[in-house]
Amino acid sequence: MSVLAVENFRQDGSYVTVTALVEDMHLLYQATMLDPAEYGPGLGVATFELDDNEQIPTDEDSFCNYLDKLNLDWEPVVISDDY
Repeated sequence: MSVLAVENFRQDGSYVTVTALVEDMHLLYQATMLDPAEYGPGLGVATFELDDNEQIPTDEDSFCNYLDKLNLDWEPVVISDDY
C-alpha cells in the first residue's frame, strides 16, 4: 500500500511506530455480484525496527517513499465517536 502522508511517528530505541494516510486502507463499498470491493485512503498504523546506524529520511516525501519500500503490514486506525 502506498503511503500518501505521514500524520505522526514515534521512535523508541530501534522501534518506530508510524501513523499515516495510506492508500486502499478502508473499505468504501462491499463487493457485489457485479462489482469488486472498493477501497479508499485512510489512517493506518505500523511498527518496524531500524537496523543499527540506519537513518530515517527527514523530509516527508522521502519518508513516505522509504515506508513504501518497507512493505509494512498496516493496521487500520479505528476512530470512535464514543467520548
